[in-house]
Parts: sequence; structure tokens; C-alpha cells
Amino acid sequence: MLSKEGVKYTATNLAITSTGTPIVVFGIQSKLYSHSNWVGLNPFVFVSGVDLRFKQDKDGLTRVTVRVNRLRGLLWVAFWITCGFLAARAMPEPGGAFLLIGIACAAWLGIVSFLGGYLIKRGIADRLSDR
Repeated sequence: MLSKEGVKYTATNLAITSTGTPIVVFGIQSKLYSHSNWVGLNPFVFVSGVDLRFKQDKDGLTRVTVRVNRLRGLLWVAFWITCGFLAARAMPEPGGAFLLIGIACAAWLGIVSFLGGYLIKRGIADRLSDR
């Protein structure tokens, strides 16, 4: 899954660590899009790195820990908040504040929580359960 989405990684016995995630500047770049999920976006574009650790339990089950570095997602949120601030300045006072708060919440929930968190962890869990 990682190589299919353009993520470069190193694998050891009990860990997989990304060494590079795809960077997209323009919306027309094919790296931004994916057929692996129902959203159609490559979630690895919005994160700086992914780290998977495997650990054997006493019961014989393998425990998988997924850590996602969301720094790039936070930069995207800062970009959208800046754009929202510029738009809110041109609006009357209560409407501009609501616009800025709405954009900040939507960017945080959409980019950091959903794309950078849930969608990546869910995709990895689905791939591991297939095996």
C-alpha cells in the first residue's frame, strides 16, 4: 500500500518507517489522487511520515502500532486559516469571526483528523486484515 501511494520506506524485522512521502504543489498532479479509498485522495500527501511497529503478544497475536507525523497537515491547516483570515477581514464583524472559526474547524477535522489520521490508519488496518 505504501509504495502504491508513492511513500518511500525502509523495513526491518519489526518496523516499517517512511523515509519520504509524496509532495503535491498543484491540484492537477496525479500523486494527489488515489483509487485506494472512497475519498479519492492520497492521504499520505498530507502527512510528513508514517511509522509502523509490530510487537508479538504473549497470546501469539501481533500488535501493530501506527504513528503518523502530521506536521505537513498542520502546515496545510495554517494555510487555510490564513486564507480564511484574509477573507474574514473583508466581512462584517460577527460573520467574519464565524467564517474564520468554521474554516479552522473544517481544516483541522478534514486534513489533520480525517485525512492524516483516520484514513491512513484505516487503510493500513484494512491491508493488514487482508493478509
